[in-house]
Amino acid sequence: MRENIRQALVLALATSIGCASESTNTGPEGPPTAAAGSGAVAVPSSAAAMPAASPAASTPAKTAAVATPNTAAPVASASSAAPAAPAAQAPAAAASGSTEPVASPAGQLPAATGGPISEACQGFSLKGLTHSPGGDVLPNKCEAYHATLNNPWAVRCVDAWPWFKTKFPGDNYCVLPPDPQKGIQLGHHPQGEYDAWFKAVSQGDMSGYENIPEDWSLEPGEEEERNINIRHMNTGGKYDRTNTRMRGGSHHMIASAVDAPGTTFVWSIGSPEGLFTGRGVPGAQRPDENSPQSIKIPKENEGLYGTIAENATITYNMHHFNSTDRTILKEAWQNIWWSENPVTPIGSINGLPLEEVAEVFAYPGDINDMHYGYTVPGDLRILGVFGHRHAWTTNFSAWVVRGGKEEIIYQSFDWFDEPTFQYNSEVKNAAINTAERQDAGHTGILELKAGDELHFNCHIEYTDQRAMEEKSPVTPAQNGPLRFANEAFTAEMCILFGGGVGQTGTMTRLGSPPDFAKVR
Repeated sequence: MRENIRQALVLALATSIGCASESTNTGPEGPPTAAAGSGAVAVPSSAAAMPAASPAASTPAKTAAVATPNTAAPVASASSAAPAAPAAQAPAAAASGSTEPVASPAGQLPAATGGPISEACQGFSLKGLTHSPGGDVLPNKCEAYHATLNNPWAVRCVDAWPWFKTKFPGDNYCVLPPDPQKGIQLGHHPQGEYDAWFKAVSQGDMSGYENIPEDWSLEPGEEEERNINIRHMNTGGKYDRTNTRMRGGSHHMIASAVDAPGTTFVWSIGSPEGLFTGRGVPGAQRPDENSPQSIKIPKENEGLYGTIAENATITYNMHHFNSTDRTILKEAWQNIWWSENPVTPIGSINGLPLEEVAEVFAYPGDINDMHYGYTVPGDLRILGVFGHRHAWTTNFSAWVVRGGKEEIIYQSFDWFDEPTFQYNSEVKNAAINTAERQDAGHTGILELKAGDELHFNCHIEYTDQRAMEEKSPVTPAQNGPLRFANEAFTAEMCILFGGGVGQTGTMTRLGSPPDFAKVR
């Protein structure tokens, strides 16, 4: 049984190729606010999305279990109605939670705001546009490129379709599908399967957002982990670019193409169904995942690809929790762009040790470290990583050891809005600043050799103080031993996942981590 769980989780984690995400979404729903720990820490240096963890076991369909997390850290891009401010183009803007825009370097366009695009600033005509064109002409030519706010590969519905307004938060996550000659869009919507959503909404018919079936929404305070099978009519092929979007409220989306899905378009109990034999489809662990984050594919990544099956029926495993005071809608869009020169398939960096699924993370009152690592068996280029965890982890750190020296490559303090970092020549990530609790990562190409080491650690504080800070609906004593499961406050996970090219190892539990991994 344990091996089956492990296989399901490993496959789930490999359902997308990993690069960086860039958070921060600004739209017509409200004034900009900062996204804590988001992709705002990654700034393109020039003008595959990754999934989160799979469930080890199903959880109840809906439970009133979630309280609003610590409001000291803005949560707009994770599940609130208020969109978040964009990353500025200067490295200083990378500070997690920063609300102050930073002036662009001389000669560069001002940072993208996500505000309305005037006709004079349209890089191409938005009137009558039905598909994202791709290319290097920006939707808003008066502002700088931004992977989420100003991206020709993922034109926002709110920019092109004046009628795109619903009663649910997150309208600004919707994106137009690729030009049909260049890619496809997958996803799930309450209007129906196949092309039901596009046929209606692209023509201005928003009636499908009225009288939403109960299973497609989540009320304030509810949490659930559910599966749904969706049939698509799509061409198949090899891709090198993805733009994944979800309305706020999801902690992960794991997507797998399956051959015998059974019932479709019905939300059911969450399970590893489809993950044993499924084929990977780009997923996400935050509302906006972009791969690559830059407008052009980094030179060193040219030829890398993933594969999508034609006419895919996809099992979506979704973990939602609603920490807002509004009803949220379960909906997602996945733009997938074909590669013109596919050469090398991308592999996965798997950081889910088997023993983690069965062991106790902590007992009430414990402060504990879950430290894992391996020695790299051969050449390995790490393309990007993320750390997946829940409310009790106060510090998620990953680092490499090369030539006996430790280098932090990923550090995040915000479990609610987990960042993904990409390592290439096109993206500049925020500099590591443990003392300021800044979500940050390595910048540049990241290559390891045989004998180098890859480590990660979750610093877990299973205390009453942490429960108060995060407004947990349960105290540690009420909850009992903290175990592995898809529950934001009543369980925990500690997983490092990423994309890579080369040889990887198997993570094992290690002793006490370096001090930087234990900083609160």
